[in-house]
Amino acid sequence: MHADRVAHVFLEVDEANRAAIALYRRLAELLVAPLTVSEVASRTAAVAVEAVGASVCFVHAVDHERGRLTLIGATPPFDSVVGRIQLGLGDGIAGWVAQTGQRAVVPDKWADPRYRYIPELGGEHFTSLVSVPLAREGERTVGVLNVHWRDEVRELDRQAEVIEAAGRFLVGALEHALLIERLAASEAELERFATELIRAQEFERRKIQLDLHDGVAQSLHAASYRLEGLRHRASGDLAEELAAIRTLIRTATDEVNRIVRDPGRQVLEDFGFADALRSLAHAYPSLEVHLDLDVDDVGLLLEPERSLAVVRICQEALNNVVSHAQVSKAELRARRVADMLVVAVRDRGVGFDVETVAPGRLGLASMRERAKLLGGTIEVFSREGGGTLVRLEVPLARVR
Repeated sequence: MHADRVAHVFLEVDEANRAAIALYRRLAELLVAPLTVSEVASRTAAVAVEAVGASVCFVHAVDHERGRLTLIGATPPFDSVVGRIQLGLGDGIAGWVAQTGQRAVVPDKWADPRYRYIPELGGEHFTSLVSVPLAREGERTVGVLNVHWRDEVRELDRQAEVIEAAGRFLVGALEHALLIERLAASEAELERFATELIRAQEFERRKIQLDLHDGVAQSLHAASYRLEGLRHRASGDLAEELAAIRTLIRTATDEVNRIVRDPGRQVLEDFGFADALRSLAHAYPSLEVHLDLDVDDVGLLLEPERSLAVVRICQEALNNVVSHAQVSKAELRARRVADMLVVAVRDRGVGFDVETVAPGRLGLASMRERAKLLGGTIEVFSREGGGTLVRLEVPLARVR
């Protein structure tokens, strides 16, 4: 009998070891897999239930800044309410665990004053409960595991230790997944802000264009006609001076009309990104722009607002060539390189000292601001007598 008893004990120990090994294997899989928050939470719930023979498990994420817990994972059938259940910090047993960082071992939750009944979680079907914090040593709780049994379980301390041990393994995976999710949400929010800011800039630009068309352009036309009338009645030096002034007014009128026409925007809306660059290149009568474009698919990868921001940067760079470079030729190159759009505007003109020229003078600050909104970078290379190169890189992978 003694030998049989010893064999039985060893069999029990061996089974316990196999169960522990199986549990740790499952935990290791969770730690190394690139999982989302919901995947980590749902697998964590399944592992917890399997480890202690429980009926159901709920996983809550803790947001200390907002003072709330959100259900992010559960075993079926309660996985259907994930994301819809929230508790205040300190509310219910899970809220108490999140707030204090201590585990709660509750043989009969109905007798515990901390318990809060939530109909969607079917609390009436379960009696015993173990709730443990997911936290690193000495740090704030990032999550809470609530494990339930249908019937009352008197000795829950061993199960609580197993769940806590599993929780210590899983906290890193949950922290990592939550961090990635929050970073993605922040990035998406920044992209939405950038898009709205670009839209607002374009709205203001359109207003200015309309004001120029309806106000300044009409006044310039009127001044030009009156000067022409005066020139015909004048003679000598006065007539020549009036003719010179009228030429200046016509030049200003042409410049206003070019701004009002805004060919890049209109063509972008009607035909796409590549044609918008081609139209922009032909918008300067005094400048021959050599084009080298390999961007036929970029319009599918850039949102319209971002495409327009790239066109605006190119427009500003070409404006600088016309205004300052003292040349009649320039180059505009654009191509997709892996997941980046690379655009370059180059001239062989007089150049300038990048270190000493104020950014606002050449619109460099405006170009850099737009590039930053796009999540890209812009570099300006120039030297006196050596021409200028403006190079823009914009990530395409960020755009849906």
